[in-house]
Amino acid sequence: MICPKCKKEMCIGMLGPGGKGSLFWAEDDYFKNKTANFFTEKSAIKRGAIHIPVGNGITNKRTRAWACNECKLVLIDCN
Repeated sequence: MICPKCKKEMCIGMLGPGGKGSLFWAEDDYFKNKTANFFTEKSAIKRGAIHIPVGNGITNKRTRAWACNECKLVLIDCN
């Protein structure tokens, strides 16, 4: 898939739970490892995962995301 923002090829992956109100994205191969659920967020990021903060809007800022109601694509800016 081509990124609508930078026009570069996007990677397919999955979301996984992180610690303390966060998620992470990693390529599919990462989750094929049966012990992936036991990796720490730090080790997941070391293996190429992307940290996705999920703030509650009170103590942490909420993470901005864009969604297309037509195709259901969600893009998250993790910076």
